[in-house]
This record gives sequence, C-alpha cells and structure tokens, in this order.
Amino acid sequence: MDLNAHLGGPIQKDKLWFYTGGQYYRTKNYPTGFPEAVDYKQPRWFGKVTSQLSPSTSMNLSLEIDTYNGINRGAGANVSPEACVDQKSPEIVGHFSLTHLLSSRSFFDLKVAYFWGYYYLDPEVGKDVNSHFSLDENFLYDSSGYFFYADRTRFQANVSYTHYAEDFIQGDHDFKFGVEIERSTVRNRYGYTGKNHIKYFDYYGEPYLAYQYEGYDTNTRYARLEAFAQDSWQITPRLNINAGLRFSQNWGTIKDVEGIVYNTRRIAPRIGFTLDLFGDKTTVLKGHYGQFTEAMFSSYHDRLNPASAYSDYIGYYWDYDTEEWVEFLRLQHEELYRLDENIKHPYLNQFTVSLERELFKDASFTVTYIYRDWKNIIGRYDTLSDYVQVPVTVGYHVNQTFNVYKLTTGDAHAYVLANIKKGDPWVLENPYRRYQGVEFLFNKRFSNRWQLLLSYVYSKAWGTMDNGFADDIGWSDRDGLHTGDPNYWINADGNSTVDPTHMLKVQGTYILPFDISFNAYFRAITGNAWTTRYRTARFPQGRVTFFVEPRGSHHYPMDKQLDIRLEKIFRFGDKYRLGLMLDVFNVFNADTITSWGTRIGYDWIPGDWPSTEGHQLYSIVRPRQARVGIRLIF
Repeated sequence: MDLNAHLGGPIQKDKLWFYTGGQYYRTKNYPTGFPEAVDYKQPRWFGKVTSQLSPSTSMNLSLEIDTYNGINRGAGANVSPEACVDQKSPEIVGHFSLTHLLSSRSFFDLKVAYFWGYYYLDPEVGKDVNSHFSLDENFLYDSSGYFFYADRTRFQANVSYTHYAEDFIQGDHDFKFGVEIERSTVRNRYGYTGKNHIKYFDYYGEPYLAYQYEGYDTNTRYARLEAFAQDSWQITPRLNINAGLRFSQNWGTIKDVEGIVYNTRRIAPRIGFTLDLFGDKTTVLKGHYGQFTEAMFSSYHDRLNPASAYSDYIGYYWDYDTEEWVEFLRLQHEELYRLDENIKHPYLNQFTVSLERELFKDASFTVTYIYRDWKNIIGRYDTLSDYVQVPVTVGYHVNQTFNVYKLTTGDAHAYVLANIKKGDPWVLENPYRRYQGVEFLFNKRFSNRWQLLLSYVYSKAWGTMDNGFADDIGWSDRDGLHTGDPNYWINADGNSTVDPTHMLKVQGTYILPFDISFNAYFRAITGNAWTTRYRTARFPQGRVTFFVEPRGSHHYPMDKQLDIRLEKIFRFGDKYRLGLMLDVFNVFNADTITSWGTRIGYDWIPGDWPSTEGHQLYSIVRPRQARVGIRLIF
C-alpha cells in the first residue's frame, strides 16, 4: 500500500513558497518457507519552505519525519515466527541551504543538515524467553535470543565557492572550492535475552552447547573534515580536462576514553578528460582516474570502547555423564583490541575509459571499461594466538583431506586492528579485492513517442577479501573466523559474493494510442557466488567452518524478470489531471533461487531435497505482484 499526498505553492508572490507531503507506505513480504508476512508500516512527512531573499540570494529550509516499524524481521525458512524480532526506527532530518550570487560568474553555497534517529530490535516474545537452535533440524525456536539498540545523531555542513573564468590560462575554467565538516555520535547496545542471557543449541532434542552474553553498551563518536578543489577546464572546443584534489581528515573518539583513538588523513587526486574526436560531437572519448576515500564510520574504532562496556562472552558444552554445563570458552574484553599506530584510511583506485558514438538522431552507443582496486584494507590479527595443523578429511563428493588449524593457546587474545598484509600473524594470503567490467550501452532518448535504454555488462569481482558492505573496513568475519585466524584463508582467493558475470538490462517506454504510456523493464543478472563449506568436530576454539573449494566456485541461477507499467492521464479543465497506473512485477512469475544451504553434510546433503540438488532452500525471488495506483495533480 502506498498512499501519499503533496501540496505546494506560493505564500508570497515571487518571494516565498511552500511544499509539504505525506506518505503512508506499507509492505508485506512472504519469505520462502515462512508462514507469516514480514509486515512494515512507514508513515512519512516532509515540509519545505523556499525563499528568494533578494535577486541574488535564495534559501530553503526543510524537515522530514519518518517512522519505519515492522514485525517478523529475521524471518526465513529455518526460523519460527516467535523467533523473529520487532523493529522500531523513527528518524528526523532537518536541512538548510543558502545560495548567494556574488557576480554573473561566481556564487557561494552553504548547506547544513542534522539527523537524529534510532533503530531498535526486540524479540517478538519479549526478553524473558531463551532461544533454542536445533542443530539437527537447522531451525531456530522460541525466541530470537537477542536485542539490539542503535542510537544515531549526525551534523554536517558544506560550504563551496564556484567561479567561472573565461579565456584564462589556455581556455575556460569552471573552478569549485569547498569544505565539508561532519560530527556524528553512535551508541550501540546488544545482548542475549532469556534467563541468564543464554542462547541454547540443541541436538536431537538434547542440550549440546550454550553461549552466555549479557552484551555491550558502546558510545563512539567521530568527526570528519574535508576540503576540495576542482576545475573543469575547456582547453579547446574539442578537449575538456576535469581535475581535482580532495583532502580528508578523520578523528575518532570514544566516551570515557581520553584523547583521539583514530586519526587518519589523506589526499585523493582525480583527473579525467573528454575528447571530441572529430570535432562534430558525434564521437566522444572519455577517460578518468580517481582515488575515492572510504567514508568515515564508527566501525573503525568502536571495538576500542573500555572493558566496562562489555560483559564476558562464555561458552558451555553439555556433559552427558554429569548432566551439567561445562565452561569451555571465556572471552574477556580487557585490553582485547588496540589500533595499529600507523593505520591508514581505506580508499578505492578506479580507472575508466569509454567511447561514445552517435548512431542516428537521439541515439548513441557507448563502450566503457571499468577497473577498481581497494587499498589500505583493514582487518585484525592476534599477537597471542598460535596454531598447529591437523588433517581433516571431507567425504561426500569432495573426498579430500585438508590441513586445518587448531588453536593451542587457549583464551588469551590481543587483537590489533591494522591495514593487514601477508606476513602479519597468521595472515596467510595477500588481502586484496578487485573488480573489472566492460559495459555496452545503447541509449535512445525520448522522441517520436518512444525511448529505449539497453545495457550489457560483462564483469568479474574477485579477491581474498569479500565485497560485503564492511569487508574492507575491519568487519570481514565469516562463520566465526576473522582475518587473524589461519582457517579464514583456506581457499579464500576466488570470486566475490556479489559477482554478476552477466548483467543485461532493457528499459523502454512507448506511447500507445489514446496516450497510454507503456513502460517495460527486463533484466537478466547472474546470481551471487557461493562456496562449498565444511564444519569440523570441536576444536579448542570451537568447531571450524572452512571453504573446501576456491571462494565463489559456483553461482546461483541467472535471475530473469520483467516488470511493466501502463499509465493513462486524464485532463479535467486547465488545472486538474488524474493518473491511473497498473504495475505488474515479475510478469512471468520467475522462481529463481537466491540462497540455499552450502555446508556439506548439514544443509547440503546429496540425495536429500531433490528439487534443489540436495541443498536446503532458503530464499527465492518474490513472486508475481500487481499494483494499482491513482494520482490527482492540480
């Protein structure tokens, strides 16, 4: 359901205008194998006032209030309804901007924004019920077993000056200089729920493992200062150069911790060109090289919060002889992490080159090559841990023996957050992440009642580090392994998870008789990559799950979907227009698999689940859906 209304107009003629809008947006999605809907309700309001203070000065002020509340978050094929969480997430965003024309060739911009919000997850059954995960069924019962509260604030201000200089130093220049500042606060609270804050893991109805964690309460802050200078330089009517420098300074602090704990700075250059090859604007060659500094996050230094912010993490196993829980793991946060004093901020190197050719009126064809290489990757290593190799034989179709690493130093740990490299303690491979692709693009701009955008991308994403949101900034843990655990590097080199080898997209519009607008969007995209995994018997550090083949050796099936829209606008008098819309998503009701079990002998058992080749099914694409819309414009 999507209900919205908008109203705008003048308050004072040629001086002051207003705009306001409200929306109630509700979604119900039904995850594969889950009996209920993931139900989210999202009321929103937006208001804006724009003023022309003088012929050379304009200003606008806006406020947005959103709420994002839902039930059954965390739903899935192996989760019971009572084991989901409820979400409550209100937020307020305020924005102010001022533009002043200094002359016909220069102007000044000021933008200020503030954000406040929180994101709370609570067990649907409350905090008094323990969760139970059945290892033999691969199923979560009774409760989600955790809560998570995230509180956020952010203040940001941008100031820029733009000046156009004609016939200056061999051509025309469009200069821009600016400064950006940001100050943000992040508070995170997390813990296990139920009696004594314990999560239970059962095996065929009997107790097996348990983990106890009262949780943490961290308060992390950061500030960012950036300054930039850029120039769009038209050297000749055929050649343009775009060059720039961006300076970034980042500071990270923590409540109740003295001083600045994270302090990095860097300069990122960028340069590009546009060349009209024949001087008739029919064939254009473009190239660009740039360094793009990663955003500033609390994630870089939030693990440096004081020990008082964390409880002990304790693991137990069930002794069947004494019928008692026996402690086998205790992780204490006291001086558990430190930051390498020479740490550098992550960034991305990118190079692109393209050739665009006009084919006929309003139509062009472009070929683009893209290369990306992530630098200064952050991970962690452990200066106190030591391991020995032990052989582990994996049966089934794998039928191979691997050298897996067993921890020999107990619960003693001292983690260092650093720009990891091969040769750091138990970092066995070179940490890297790369992407390259070639795009072919046909673009027919709207004319003669139709338009078409057709693109095909052939690409490869690969490395020893995956390409999730935080994999290059110190949060690349998977299956309980981190970059300082040698088992992390077993078969780590390969395709990244998001690796759409083939990506075909077709978007078009055609105006049918009676001025009915027909829109279609078709895409065919290679599915994510996945890797066969295996879990060992219990080691001193717990059971180890590792890759038994190079990362990303397989891909989920290509997802092919077609969406269409029909829209007709009726006019009433000079002021009123009524629009009727019909949307159909996934017209052919594709049921492409997007996730299934990949752990051999657990949620992937050859011979079981024949429709999915022995894999336990976790998710498929959303089924065919239809939506009817009405809008009134006046």
